Amino acid sequence: MREAQDHVARVVRRDEESTQVVVALLLVRYCSWHTDPKFGQWFGQARDALAQATSAAHTVLRGETPDLASLRAELNEALEASDPDGPPFEAAITDHLVFATEVLDCLLAPDDTDALAQVLEHADELAEGHDEMAREELPAGHELATVDFQVLESDAREADSEVTVDRRAAVQRSEKFADLYARVIGLSYSEDDAGSGG
Repeated sequence: MREAQDHVARVVRRDEESTQVVVALLLVRYCSWHTDPKFGQWFGQARDALAQATSAAHTVLRGETPDLASLRAELNEALEASDPDGPPFEAAITDHLVFATEVLDCLLAPDDTDALAQVLEHADELAEGHDEMAREELPAGHELATVDFQVLESDAREADSEVTVDRRAAVQRSEKFADLYARVIGLSYSEDDAGSGG
């Protein structure tokens, strides 16, 4: 996978709006799994914060300007209420809230190359971690057991960074990634793990 710093160098050659598009697509890829109804009763505040974050990403991708500062405050509140040392599922929620706040910081300051590098590195970590989740948690032979999020992320990142990007195709590509990502997470946690079991 392309090193984050090399990718930053490619992205920052373009204008701030293009950088925001690249970053917003990361939110679509990694924070859209909040829609799984199995998780709904258990982490309402975090779910709502992630939902608003992905909604803001789609607003950016439509060329509009969401209220990022207010969203950043809401993400902070959800993050403060989460427990990174809780059970694995809650730790995963916290990690994605942290990622969403990092992406929001990039959207607020698209010229901050250090923040951009941090977001790209965190996305790489999420991709790698969920590759391992698919291999370790899903039954052998399952269609998603061999999904390679690292390759999918690298391919999406390359396409998203082209000088001329078909924004609709980029969104569709990220939504396809997000669907696979959400399915792996959903299959890896039981209702009891997610706190909604009977």
